[in-house]
Amino acid sequence: MLFATRHVLTLSQRAFSTSAAQNGAKVAVLGAAGGIGQPLSLLLKGNSSISHLSLYDLFNTPGVAADLSHINTPAKVTGHLPENDGLKQALTDSHIVVIPAGVPRKPGMSRDDLFNTNAGI
Repeated sequence: MLFATRHVLTLSQRAFSTSAAQNGAKVAVLGAAGGIGQPLSLLLKGNSSISHLSLYDLFNTPGVAADLSHINTPAKVTGHLPENDGLKQALTDSHIVVIPAGVPRKPGMSRDDLFNTNAGI
């Protein structure tokens, strides 16, 4: 019985994921829907120092944001696409910008080629 009471109190004291953390940082992740961006965004969502996680990519970003918003932490999550100045919205008022965007190295591609390709991104 004590466990059930303690469990109810713990659940009632939690913040919902739609509320914003007090005085936290806004972090923008550019390339958030990719193979590195998704798990990175997941880890950032759990950081108590972040009040707003702003995700940007060319495709699927609103879906990634919706998935992360179900995680019970105070950080607000928004997803942005190139349309409607999405990049500008993602970057506005950001304290930290992380860019895991890029193309993977293909067979026969030198590291210099990879760097030059990803530099344009």
